[in-house]
Parts: sequence; C-alpha cells; structure tokens
Amino acid sequence: MAGSVVGALRFALIVALAAPQPGPAVAAPQPHLPDHALALNFDFPGVRIGVAEYREGPTGATVFHFPEPVAVAVDVRGGAPGTINTDTLRLSYDEPFVDAITFAGGSSYGLSVATGVAEALRDRRTDPGALANIATVAGAIIFDLGPRRFTTVTPDGGLGRAALAAARPGIFPLGAVGAGRFATQGGFFDARTYSGQGGAVRQSGPTKVAVFTVVNALGHVVGRDGRVVRCAGPKPDDCGTIEGRIQGKLDKIAPPAGAPASGPSGNTTLTLVLTNQKLPIWALQRLAMQVHMAMGRAIQPYATTADGDVLFAATTAAVDNPALSVENLGLLASEAAWDAVLASVPRLDPAAAQSRPPREAALRSYAGTYEFAPGMNVTIEEEAGRLWARGPARANLYLPPQGRALLEPTGPADFRIAAPRGDRLRFERTGNRVTGLTINPGHWPISARRIRQPR
Repeated sequence: MAGSVVGALRFALIVALAAPQPGPAVAAPQPHLPDHALALNFDFPGVRIGVAEYREGPTGATVFHFPEPVAVAVDVRGGAPGTINTDTLRLSYDEPFVDAITFAGGSSYGLSVATGVAEALRDRRTDPGALANIATVAGAIIFDLGPRRFTTVTPDGGLGRAALAAARPGIFPLGAVGAGRFATQGGFFDARTYSGQGGAVRQSGPTKVAVFTVVNALGHVVGRDGRVVRCAGPKPDDCGTIEGRIQGKLDKIAPPAGAPASGPSGNTTLTLVLTNQKLPIWALQRLAMQVHMAMGRAIQPYATTADGDVLFAATTAAVDNPALSVENLGLLASEAAWDAVLASVPRLDPAAAQSRPPREAALRSYAGTYEFAPGMNVTIEEEAGRLWARGPARANLYLPPQGRALLEPTGPADFRIAAPRGDRLRFERTGNRVTGLTINPGHWPISARRIRQPR
C-alpha cells in the first residue's frame, strides 16, 4: 500500500515537472476614466453618461444610463453589425423597459460591456430576480483591433461597470474617448485617420433632441460645405471635397478580382438619438429611420457592406408637443446628427518641432528587433547613417508589410515614417539603454519593446 502511494506521488511529480509551466503573470488592465477637457455640456433630464477606457488597448466604452426606463427603437443599416438585445427592440413594445444602451470597442468581445452594465444594475436592485426588476441593456460595438493596433485588449464587463459607475448627467466627452478611443474613418479612400465620438443638442419649443455618435466609418466625415473634414497625410485638414474624392475613386475602379469579403468588418458608426417628446413606438421607429438615412450626408459613403451602422432612438416621454410633427422632429434630429458627426473629429497631437538630428552612433543604437505583440515584430536597420523599418508581416496602418520604410529624423530620438500617412516614431530609453519604440506617441500610442539587438 505504502509503495503504491509513493509510486503515485513520484508519477505525479514527474507529470507536474514535465507539464508546461505558466509564464509570469500579466497584470489585468485597469479601467481609466478620461478627463472631460473637451465635452458637450447639456441639460437633458433622464440620462446619465459615463465613459471608461483601457489604456493598454487603447480602447473604451460609453454607457447611456436611464434611471427611469425608456422606450427604444433600433435601425440597422450597415452590412456588418455587432449588437446585443436589438431583437427585443424590433418587437415594437410601446412600454418603456430599456435601462441602458452601451457602445464599445473590441468588436464582438466588446458586447460583454452590456452584460457588465446589466449585472451592475442588478446589484443595485432589490428583488432583482422579479420579472419587472430585470435590467434590460442594449448595445453595439465597433471594430478597433487588427491593423490599427497590435494589442488584443478589449472592453469587458468590468469596463462596463466602471463606465456606469462614472455616469453623470449633462456631460458627454468628445473626440477620441470612450467607445471612440481608437475609432478611425476614411479607409474607403485609402486615407484612414483617427476619429472619435461626438454629440449635439437641438430644441424646438419644449422638445429637445440629443444625438450621440461614435464614428468608426469606412467613409469620410464631410462638412456642410462638401469638404472632407479630416484625412491622413501631411495636411490632415486640407483634404479637398468629397466630390473630388469620389471621382478619384471612380477613376481607379477596376473589375473585381474575386468575390467580396464576407463576415465581420472593421467599420461602424453607432448613434443614439434621444428625445424628450412623447412618441408611440411606430413614430420612434420612423424617427430612427429618417435620421439614419440623413447621416449619409455627413459620412460618405455610408452604410456599406463593410460598415455595421446601428442607430438607437429613445424617448424619455417627458413632454407632449403636438405642434412638432414626427417629420419635423426627424429634420431637427437629422441636423443635430450632422452636428454630432462633425463634433466627433478629434484634435490631433501637435506636430513635433524639428530639432537636432541624431548622431550616427545613436542611429546604430536604435537597430534591433521590437515586439508589438506576440509574432508582431518590426526590425530597425541602420545603413550608411540612415534608419529603416521592416515589418510587421501583417497588414497595418503604419509600416509596409513587405519591404521597408525610411525613418526620417526629426529629433535625437524622433522620426517620421516615410509613408503616405507620415506617422511619427519615437525610440524609448531606460537610462542609457534603448528599450522600446512608440509609433505616434501622444494620444494614439502603439508601443513595442525591444527583444533583440543586432549582432
């Protein structure tokens, strides 16, 4: 008996030693609450808004909480949506029962923000198992992974809880915050640049309408003068007209090489239209459709097969205003939606000032291999006093997946990537050692750690 026990213990020890040992623990990302330096301040009782982010992404979530449940309709126009609980909204119940709406990054993974908010609301309620007390949360997501950032950090239930806890009335952060933290727009014209979330409010008599949107569109944001508001490249605010961009695209169109790609895509605009006007559910649905169609003026092209555009329309039903028809309310809301889209365009980080270029010895010290994420490496090479960046092999916004890009010095540790976007790159030091690099240091950092020096 004793011999068999000893043998079993020896066998267990051998198995344990042979099994793969866990690596060092990686700290879970912690929710970050961004400041409201740029925000829409408004007076609209019945809604509280909170945002939270994971800096390690960067990615985030935006939560609209209604302390008293509201009636909600939904209109889905894009060909690749990602939503939760929208089927319930399509059943056209007249009674108000929605407690919150969530927008998040992270593609399908970000839908867990909605369940996190629902769980947090459950914890606030007495007898949460009663049918009338069950929290209903609808939501939608944008794609902010893949070629725009190399990390796989995504919003989750914990981030949803943090955003709900931070929710406040009367303030909506603008720009690259919350669900719009790493949003982009303009990819249809090969000019993808940073985007964000925007909001606007309009009023007619006692009726108010607020529009909140996260613009992660394939198309460009277009101003009321027909000009493209923001594009990639050395002159991001001098982008020409949308008419010119469309004609240029038409001139380049060739017969398709094969079947169009199917499945999830990387573009989506998420919108909430909120009014205080009492509306039956059919009118709320028509409002959603009218505003969603009108958003095609502010974003061009809109609702393509590669977009997942979703619009929620909600009412707090606080006022009854027969003088304002559903059509006129839709017009008012459509103009507010264009305002909101324009407000989503974030401020860019200031261009780095030219300073003393690096010495040749410093250039050699930057050479090596840097890792953005497992398998996502870039190699820096020094040749005859010039630096070149090669890789990663996966398609991305910043560096060519094949060949290499010249790094043009703008300072001792700062460079411009000689590519159409003109992204910035900075080498990082710890003491005298080069330990990493960051593409676009500032609000949209993509960081890599040095894993190998040249031989």
